[in-house]
Amino acid sequence: MPVIERRLTWLAIACIALVGVAGEAAAQKAKSTQTEAVWVRFDPEAKIVVAKVKKPGKGAQPPRNLRLRAGEEASWKVEPEGSILTRTSVAIRGQKAQLREIPEGKTVNIYWVADPKDENARFARKIDVILSDEELDEMYPDRE
Repeated sequence: MPVIERRLTWLAIACIALVGVAGEAAAQKAKSTQTEAVWVRFDPEAKIVVAKVKKPGKGAQPPRNLRLRAGEEASWKVEPEGSILTRTSVAIRGQKAQLREIPEGKTVNIYWVADPKDENARFARKIDVILSDEELDEMYPDRE
C-alpha cells in the first residue's frame, strides 16, 4: 500500500475514533433531568438555589436518593461563574442572566444532574425562567 493511502487510512481511523469519543461525551452531557419548580431563593455564599417542585422531572432518571416529589422544597448546587462548560447558565426571556436576577415566585425549569463531587447533591447545569401568560402577552400583543 502506498504511503499516501496508509496515511489516509490512519486519518480516517482517527476521525472515526474522534467522532465516537465526542458522541459519547455528548451523550453523557445530555443525561440531565428537567424539573419545573417555583423559585424560592439563591444563596450566593453556599452556591445553592432552593425551589419548590411543581413537576419532578423528565429526561434522565436520577439516582433514587436524588429523586424529587411535587410539592417538596429542594436544593441544587450551582456554579454562578466560570467557563460555560462548568458554570450554571441562566436565561430570562431567552437572554443570558445571573442567578441573583431571578425573582422569588417565578416558575423555572432546572436542568440538573447528580453532583459529580457529592453523590447526595444535585447540580443545576441550566436554569430557564418561564414567562407567565401576562409577560408573553406584553411581549407578543398579537398572539391569541
